[in-house]
Amino acid sequence: MLLRKKYPVIKIYHGIPKEIMNNLAKLETLGREFIGTVRDNSIDEYLSIKRGDMKSADAQNTFKAYTTIDKQFQDKIDQVVLNIIDRVLHNALSMFEQSTDFTICEKEEIDPNLDIVEFSDGLSGELYSEDGWIKQYSKYPQNTKQV
Repeated sequence: MLLRKKYPVIKIYHGIPKEIMNNLAKLETLGREFIGTVRDNSIDEYLSIKRGDMKSADAQNTFKAYTTIDKQFQDKIDQVVLNIIDRVLHNALSMFEQSTDFTICEKEEIDPNLDIVEFSDGLSGELYSEDGWIKQYSKYPQNTKQV
């Protein structure tokens, strides 16, 4: 992950300015929490609906409809649902990248000039790749057949 923004060098740690290391750590913390609380929880809820564990009328209706579908089509539906979840994550992050009105920052450091979006060379792109947030932090690998 490269940084677009140049920061003044205060102290150097292994050739990387301390401020950049701190910003990268904040970016990774955001990624870990975003994947765990949004992606993985969404997939967990989908799996609960699929098993019939959720008790709301809507969830039970979805479960009943799902169980009437042939197994080969259920697998395709699973892949579509996972793809949609990932597209929603991508679009949410992309909104913050493109927004001139909203920012992402730590609660302790609410400052419009400390935008975590600026710590990345493409926030929505942080989801993907060999070292992307999904691969690093999700209990469900991307394009998984494990659901």
